[in-house]
Amino acid sequence: MNIYRKRVTLLSLSTALILGMAGCGSSNDPSDPVVDIPLVGNTLYMVDVDLNASNVGIPALIKLGSYETLTDGGSEIVAYDKASKRMFTTNGAENKIDIINIADVINPVLVSQIDLSPYGTGVNSVASKGGKIAVAVETKLEDGLHTSEKGKVVIFDINGVLEQSVIVGYLPDMVTFNEDGTKVIVANEGEPNGDYSVDPIGSIGIVTLADGSYVDINFTDAILTDSTDGIAVRLGDTPSNDQAKDIEPEYIVVSGNYAYVSLQENNAMAKVNLATNTLEYVKSYGAKSWEAASGNTIDIEEEGTILMKSYEGLFGLYMPDTIAAYEVSGTTYVVTANEGDGREYPIDDVNATLETGDTLNDEKKIKKLTLDASIASEYTDENDLKVVIDMGDIDNDGDYDKLYSYGARSFSIWDANGDIVFDSGDEISKKVALYEPELFNQSKGEMDGRSGNKGAEPEALAVGKIGDKTYAFIGLERQNAIMVYDITVPTDAKFVDYYKTGVEGDVSAEGMKFIPAIDSPNGKNLLLVSYEVSGSTVVYEINDLK
Repeated sequence: MNIYRKRVTLLSLSTALILGMAGCGSSNDPSDPVVDIPLVGNTLYMVDVDLNASNVGIPALIKLGSYETLTDGGSEIVAYDKASKRMFTTNGAENKIDIINIADVINPVLVSQIDLSPYGTGVNSVASKGGKIAVAVETKLEDGLHTSEKGKVVIFDINGVLEQSVIVGYLPDMVTFNEDGTKVIVANEGEPNGDYSVDPIGSIGIVTLADGSYVDINFTDAILTDSTDGIAVRLGDTPSNDQAKDIEPEYIVVSGNYAYVSLQENNAMAKVNLATNTLEYVKSYGAKSWEAASGNTIDIEEEGTILMKSYEGLFGLYMPDTIAAYEVSGTTYVVTANEGDGREYPIDDVNATLETGDTLNDEKKIKKLTLDASIASEYTDENDLKVVIDMGDIDNDGDYDKLYSYGARSFSIWDANGDIVFDSGDEISKKVALYEPELFNQSKGEMDGRSGNKGAEPEALAVGKIGDKTYAFIGLERQNAIMVYDITVPTDAKFVDYYKTGVEGDVSAEGMKFIPAIDSPNGKNLLLVSYEVSGSTVVYEINDLK
């Protein structure tokens, strides 16, 4: 694809003309009009105008069919079995697994449901491999505590017949298989209750299917490694003040004999050797700069306009949720969707010392903080952004010399040692501004409503190889859109498309699964996406992206 890049520099202008041409990726609507976007301050936009694309006007994704629960929480995570041509989705609203036949990709049909109430009170994740389904189930007790009792990984066949039930760690949040299907790996998040009167340890669990044995790998003695930019693994200055309790595994991807685990609130990644069931490292992701020298811009003010600027003293913690992996010439790379997440736990149990409805959290808006004189003037009028409160007082004098936000509003690619090789910078925000200016950083349809939080919120992620190219599909949870990137060259990922899902009624992408053509029901490359708020699970065909 030949791209002509038109650079538009906007200095102290109130409005800017952004060309919403179909060839700039394409989006769903090839007739996206020229739009006026209000801009304030010193803002740099890069507008990609694709004049010679062979797929002008053709979106990367085509919605074929969907399974609708019509219930908030009715679909969150999706898995697939190629032999039976079935997809499996977590139905959190009913604490069930929905088994859906997609042999006819246009008309997905519910086959049956697996009731998980005998195993726990809440389903969190599902994975499928080799004719088996692995499900992560938490137990929430009558007093409201989510994590005072261990959860389970439950194994079923594709018809929902129970094979094994294994007690694992506290709050099993995500589950996956190893490559040969002999083991199941689970991220036990181990979240506390609201006042930390109960705070179990987080761990990574490994179930061996042959005998049902379980190994729990915790972080009691883990050596924590700073990132290359000198940022420590974030423990968060919690009331527990305990490394084993404060590290909270979120998401797992397996490549070869290794599992890579995102520790979201800790802004770190763990690498586990699955042959020896041991930790290889726990390493900080570091921080992304939004200072002028970085060239990155961000909108931090919820004033109803698009205001993307650089700010001195402002950095973002990557804090990814979903992660994926792929190989290039035998070398593993890990892709992350840098959502960001704070610790904010409701007081919803009767034994807590705080009143029900109170919360203990680790975030404040900039306007609520005392800033060092070296950066204070930057945030006189623009100070809506929520930042972590346990980092930034560099000289320990009671004010903040640096500010760290939740998430990097980007996706990144890392090597197997946990070092960054690529970050999408501020391109996600710029593409949202280009394709959906009237919904920029939206909050339930309110333009600019999430600029002070985590922006478009990249969360869902899938990676797939098509021909000789590898693509990343990034779901923007709050923006209700999917971005497509060519990540064949890990150090130089290229934007391909922006697909609007909200206009089709599919809201808040949470889980994704790439299905290669050889395994799919219709012989085409597919993307399955589960949407938490709309409760829909959609089957997309992926167009020829060569």
